[in-house]
Amino acid sequence: MSIWRSESAYIGRYAGSGVLNTLVGFSVIFALMWLGVSPLIANAGGYLAGLVMGFFMAKKVVFRSEGHVTTEGIRYLAAFLASFLANLLVLQCALDMLHMNAILAQLIAAATFTTIMYLLSRWLVFSEGMNPPRSDKQDSHR
Repeated sequence: MSIWRSESAYIGRYAGSGVLNTLVGFSVIFALMWLGVSPLIANAGGYLAGLVMGFFMAKKVVFRSEGHVTTEGIRYLAAFLASFLANLLVLQCALDMLHMNAILAQLIAAATFTTIMYLLSRWLVFSEGMNPPRSDKQDSHR
């Protein structure tokens, strides 16, 4: 399998599993904002809600890692924290410096988080325990 096809398999599964995690996270964020919670606190609540679900989806579905759950869990938490700090920085800048609408600012911050989290998960968190991605044809024969 070519490098591009291999990487696109990971990216495709990452995007697919991210849909569920995104729905959960944004449901929490927007519900908290509707209740009057500040956008920054609402953002934290949404990302916390998706932390554990995101780890197991990435480990089992996206990267199909057979690495040790504790080791990968610690790395995932570090990657999550780094990605989340970048998310908060982008959100704060979008709200305070660019005076963006809170919903648009949340969406831009989420895109930042997603990109950084994928890169860290792929190359740091799960790289040691990953199995090569299988194509859909190979998956259907198992």
